Amino acid sequence: MPVGRQDLIKKVASDTQKSVKESTAFVNATLDAIKATLESGDSVRLVGFGVFSVKDTAPSVRVNPQTREKINVPARKRVKFSAGKELSEAVAGPAAAKPAAKPAAKSAEKAPAKKK
Repeated sequence: MPVGRQDLIKKVASDTQKSVKESTAFVNATLDAIKATLESGDSVRLVGFGVFSVKDTAPSVRVNPQTREKINVPARKRVKFSAGKELSEAVAGPAAAKPAAKPAAKSAEKAPAKKK
């Protein structure tokens, strides 16, 4: 079940022993700060959690599959999130351990050149 803003606020209030009113202000201020930073074109890096960044997409021509009409899609900016290592590991769980490292490939040694 997805967690909404109010659910998140209640969880923060419970975990920090603060009131729902204080937690609402904290969560809203945090989200507003992330939004303002992204609007300015900068990225937000939360070590261990992830990185929010802005990605420019190029204009493109798409085709409507029903009518086969060509549609021009303008360039735009999109928000990108890349999960950090700790978040990725927490979501994957303990069963998804790292795969064993592959043994280093032996470098092929050249045979000495034959003399004629």
